[in-house]
Amino acid sequence: MKKIIIAQPLQDFIEQQVSVLVRNENILFYVKSGKEAIDLHRKEKGDLIIIEPDFRDLTCEQFCSVIRGDENLKGVSILIICSDKPSDVDRCQKCGANDFIQSLTPAAFLRKAAQFLSISERTSYKVIVKVSKTENNRITHVFCTSQNISSSGILLETDGVLKKGDIITCSFFLPNSVRISAAGEIVRIAKKEDGSRSYGVRFIDVPLSVESKIELFIQKWKERKKRYR
Repeated sequence: MKKIIIAQPLQDFIEQQVSVLVRNENILFYVKSGKEAIDLHRKEKGDLIIIEPDFRDLTCEQFCSVIRGDENLKGVSILIICSDKPSDVDRCQKCGANDFIQSLTPAAFLRKAAQFLSISERTSYKVIVKVSKTENNRITHVFCTSQNISSSGILLETDGVLKKGDIITCSFFLPNSVRISAAGEIVRIAKKEDGSRSYGVRFIDVPLSVESKIELFIQKWKERKKRYR
């Protein structure tokens, strides 16, 4: 369970378009001012604060300065939703926030938020995954078995060798012949006693249509397992 403090103007977008943030037993607080956000974070110890460049009382520079300058407050992650104006981007890069989003879409938001929170529903699901990567201008393929999957990533197991930081493409089929193809980055590696390796993959720039198919699959898969318990 995570505590997320959010600027009030973003409430409709959060609740209507990225409801997975609400469903995962997170506690969401909506605030109308920078002072309210700071006071709430001081009391609740938030895990993530999501703001716009300016509250009605504080700019993002002033807000981040207060948070980062206080030993009891500075450990929180700050995500800013801004326009694509160069001046806004420059402010977000310099103010002390962890990251920012220029084009606010559900897919972009979930990708960024997933860097700070474990918000994606995931389920155990074994399927053969074809992993492709380009190295030295040559495309190579490795076949893996999935261990679990979420809309933000997948856990793979294989005897093949991949490296942390590798950019790959994962291709596999969900039930009913739904084909998924998604780019990803190897972000975690664990070696097992039998010599095989598991690789944590974070999806990159996944189209909303693909993300929606994965989320729908997870929801139906969990409902099915509940019926047969």
